[in-house]
Amino acid sequence: MLGNIGETFTLDRPAFYLITFIVICNFVYVVFFKDKLSPINYILINSLFFVLIGAYLTFQSGIIVDELNLSGDSLTLILLIVSGLFLILSVLYKKD
Repeated sequence: MLGNIGETFTLDRPAFYLITFIVICNFVYVVFFKDKLSPINYILINSLFFVLIGAYLTFQSGIIVDELNLSGDSLTLILLIVSGLFLILSVLYKKD
């Protein structure tokens, strides 16, 4: 069963904390650092946060799948690996 009625589902709360943090960072960048920080570096920082969110969500979905006795989705893991590889390639081929 899914648990007791009235329990709060909080497994995805840290993902929303990270998303809120990224939105706040984007706001601060647009308002204060637009001319001081290069857009390439900022895109790489945002990409890193999104890969971290994807890794966290993959981890949490593994916990949920285990608790509910379901089978996991291999496509999400493959997509996480591909996005991590693209992040690493972006950092390696960055031109200043």
